Amino acid sequence: MELGEPVVDTKKGLINIGLTKFGRAVAIAAVGATVLAGCAQTVNPATGQREVTALSRADEQRIGDQEHPKILKAFGGAYDDRGVTGYVAGIGGRLAANSELPNAKWTFTVLDSPVVNAFALPGGYVYVTRGLVGLANDEAELAGVIGHEIGHVTGRHTAQRVTRAQQANILGVLASIGAAAAGIDPRAVGQAASVAGQGYVASYSRNQELEADRLGIRYIARAGYDPFAQADFLGHLQNQSALSAKIAGRSYDATRVDFFASHPANAPRKRQAVIEAQRSGVDINSGAPRRAAEFRRAVDGMVYGDSREQGFVRGRTFSHPILRFTFTVPSGFRVVNSSNAVKAVGPNNAQVVFDGGKNPGGSMTDYITRRWVPALAKNARVGRLQGLQSIRVNGLPAATALLPVATNKGQADARLVAVDFGDRIYRFTALYPSNQRNRLSEPLRRMTYSFRRLSQREANALQPLRLRFITVRSGDTIRRLASRMALDDFQEDRFRVLNGIGPNDRLRAGQRVKIVTER
Repeated sequence: MELGEPVVDTKKGLINIGLTKFGRAVAIAAVGATVLAGCAQTVNPATGQREVTALSRADEQRIGDQEHPKILKAFGGAYDDRGVTGYVAGIGGRLAANSELPNAKWTFTVLDSPVVNAFALPGGYVYVTRGLVGLANDEAELAGVIGHEIGHVTGRHTAQRVTRAQQANILGVLASIGAAAAGIDPRAVGQAASVAGQGYVASYSRNQELEADRLGIRYIARAGYDPFAQADFLGHLQNQSALSAKIAGRSYDATRVDFFASHPANAPRKRQAVIEAQRSGVDINSGAPRRAAEFRRAVDGMVYGDSREQGFVRGRTFSHPILRFTFTVPSGFRVVNSSNAVKAVGPNNAQVVFDGGKNPGGSMTDYITRRWVPALAKNARVGRLQGLQSIRVNGLPAATALLPVATNKGQADARLVAVDFGDRIYRFTALYPSNQRNRLSEPLRRMTYSFRRLSQREANALQPLRLRFITVRSGDTIRRLASRMALDDFQEDRFRVLNGIGPNDRLRAGQRVKIVTER
């Protein structure tokens, strides 16, 4: 966690810590410095079509080489398991050998992130996260994803988008290109592009996604995999999206396509993927290899969820074994961990954000008044600081105060707590409607005083969850196996999504399924 300057988003009535998770990761906005003054006409290696492009192959390689370290930093680095990373690289190598650029420089990386994601950079850089690998159910499904990302590279999609941006004279669109490359909605990136130009580029990106699907199916079919596997995985992605929305308390519409979205909705993509697989000439009942056994051997025991370097959420408690601290949020709050902050969302628009960074020195009261509040005041309408006082939290010097904040939803309170942890400061920012002050005052106070240093023995005992394969026995039910999942909520839903089991599916004796365990 690195300490950012928190700002108040008065449109949402929430505090934004100002630490954009992917801001540094996909800085393909840097292509602006790389774009050539003139455009050249080339033949696209994947489609065979002639096209005008602003980037040469050398430019694309330079962009990928430059941005690769930033991707690693933003996503917690590469996953440190040679078995898994070597397995994924082997799949990627087979697919690349069956692409139109078999002799290009290819780099396949498994990112140490629980988020389900995959993306590519020009220059042959292809990324899949741990979360995505764990969602697949066989090698062919994983190959479908990797093939899709290879298709973005062979199809020269970054070069096409930069060229389109130039032609449309969109000066600010390069930032959105970087965001979309990582699967981030371009709306999340501030830019000066016009609405018409922004939509033009986003729409083109949807076409590129469908083209990458087609190319991915081409490559997995050439490599001998079942081409229908890609459609199956798109179904898993759809189910994962629906579950994520359910856990977060949001509605989910699988058919909705946002005009500015960089990816088409999964439901129509799945239907199109089936059509493309049929065009490959491989019969759906042909028994083309899925290599499920090989996938299970490679993935069994892989870390599930957060790693030790990222800290762990267990129920309402967050613990970090490397930084050696722990705390528990109030009842009714749900904890979400990210690379730069921990967020807890509660009822009535209440939320808590926990972050930390380098200790600049001085007292915690001075830190709140001279650093924290001025940073907040730059971005929001704040009132006069109230109740500033020094406290001690389990022996640690700390300070707390109440800061009134004006939002479009009305008056809110920001309860600020700063804790001196030696060479670091840790902060709690609790934001809630002012009329909830009396109800939340005591629960938030208990949360503050739950923060403490972990002993070395406690830290060593904290281990990540693991993905394990087990064999279904006669009489086993989905509910029974789901109850073995070392997860605190939505056990049956998570079990079904993790194993691609639909609402009408049944288990059969001898079937191999994934569960999440503590060892």
